[in-house]
Formats: sequence, structure tokens, C-alpha cells
Amino acid sequence: MDWTKLAGAGLVASLLVGSWAMPPSLEAQVDNDPAAKNTVTLEITGIKEEKGRMACALFWQNKGFPRKHRRALRRSWVDVKADTVRCVFKRTGLGEYAASVFLDKNGNGKLDTNTIGSPKEPWGVSGEVKAKRQGPEAYKDAKFNYQGGPVTIPIELVYD
Repeated sequence: MDWTKLAGAGLVASLLVGSWAMPPSLEAQVDNDPAAKNTVTLEITGIKEEKGRMACALFWQNKGFPRKHRRALRRSWVDVKADTVRCVFKRTGLGEYAASVFLDKNGNGKLDTNTIGSPKEPWGVSGEVKAKRQGPEAYKDAKFNYQGGPVTIPIELVYD
């Protein structure tokens, strides 16, 4: 009996069985799941101090926009280590959104405001909405229509 032929056949058989038992590649998973490509990235610029945490939120309605992040559909926190920060929301559903961000400089987990409600910490919203003297920015001015795929939304921080 020729053991080298048997050993070679065993090796081939184990490789074939092993390839069936292996999970599919990441690329194949993305191809089979179109939502895996749906990524909204908020690119926040204008950061003057590289400290604190950036709070990022995606809102799907006006309720709570822009300041009450706990009412947002999706939220994320990113440590600030450069003058530009990116918050990434993966597997985002299609539809209308508005984004809101603020730089939590003191680490208390909320946007600090003064006695009349104006932000004391840097903030920003999507849609290149300019700061108003009275009241929060309107959802209708900051909204964007997300139709899928990778998208980057620029947001410039406002320092009041």
C-alpha cells in the first residue's frame, strides 16, 4: 500500500471539507446584504481644541432636533484627537435625516447652554445651516435625503 497517495488524498479531502466549513468572505456578505453598504459619515471640521468627545446624532423627525440627542434615531460618541472628526453610522436605512453634533468639552454628556438657552459648547448641524440668534435650527433646513451607499455629510462647528 502506498501511504503517500493516501496521505495526499486525505489532505485534499480535509481541504475540501475545510473550505465548506469556513464562513463566507466579507465581500460575499456585503454582496448578499445591500444594507451593509449603507454608511452615513458625518465629517465635522472647524475643531479649535483637540479635546473632549464629539456627540453625533441622526434625527428622522423634528422632535428633539438639534439639541436633544436622546430623541435621535441613531447616536454616536467619538474622541476628539484632531481638527477633523468622523462619526460613522453603518447600515443606515433609506430616507430623510438631519444630523446634529456638539463638542462635549467638559465630559458631562450634554450640550451646555447659558441662561437663555444658547449653546456654551461648539455645535453644528447638517445642511450648512447658519446660526440663529433665537431658537434652535430648523429640521427642515438641515435635512437631507439619504438614498443608500456610502455618503459623507460635512458639518462645520459653530463657536458662539
